[in-house]
Amino acid sequence: MENRKRILVVVFSGLVYSGKSFFRNWVMSLPEYKDAVLVSMDDTREFLWPGRSDAHITRTEHVFKNEATRFVVKAKLIVERPQVLFLEMMMLTRDSHQRPFVEMIHDAKRYLQAIEREEAERDGVLVPDMPIAVDFRCFYFYCDLAAVRRRIQYRLQEVGNPTNASVFDLEGFLRSARQVEIPPFGYTPLYVNTADESPKALARQRAEVLAFLRGEMPISEEELRRRAEEAVEMVGDFRPQP
Repeated sequence: MENRKRILVVVFSGLVYSGKSFFRNWVMSLPEYKDAVLVSMDDTREFLWPGRSDAHITRTEHVFKNEATRFVVKAKLIVERPQVLFLEMMMLTRDSHQRPFVEMIHDAKRYLQAIEREEAERDGVLVPDMPIAVDFRCFYFYCDLAAVRRRIQYRLQEVGNPTNASVFDLEGFLRSARQVEIPPFGYTPLYVNTADESPKALARQRAEVLAFLRGEMPISEEELRRRAEEAVEMVGDFRPQP
């Protein structure tokens, strides 16, 4: 049996209304993940620009918000060393979001392993044979435009906007959709199409999410490719046609 400390970092990614908050909230309600650490981009935005919504910060400010959030994640990994850390992040672009996040994970692991060696030397104990590991997994939730319209109407009518985070109009959604770049750089996400909200589809989606959290890829390589192509096609549908 492997004898090493492992930290699991999980990003719930996707556009607004894709279902990432729904699934992250559900996972964190389960007993096995009740102690997971959550890093909130809403909290980062509120700390940097109190009272301003995502719709009222500029594109460059969004990039800085992501940079600040990555530092929070890195600090928690190095200082707190939680078993599980969850984060919601759109992971829009390869250069400003995906690549820097992957690099941050590698850098945090380098720090953790160096500190682990130094602590062993300081305390006069053996250095672990297998250094601490940081496992990074990412979900990419997506859906079609009909589901987006449905969810916008539901949120407007039933939920409201207590965190000031979401853009409650279709044009706001489309602005983000025009920026997203998939497939992502440096990692293979589990693509989850949430357009089908039936009980049967939800049960399948939840089973896949839990399997992926355990380190399994719950779908075949062929299905993974199909979903990646489907997600790319849907993003294309959100963009203006020439």
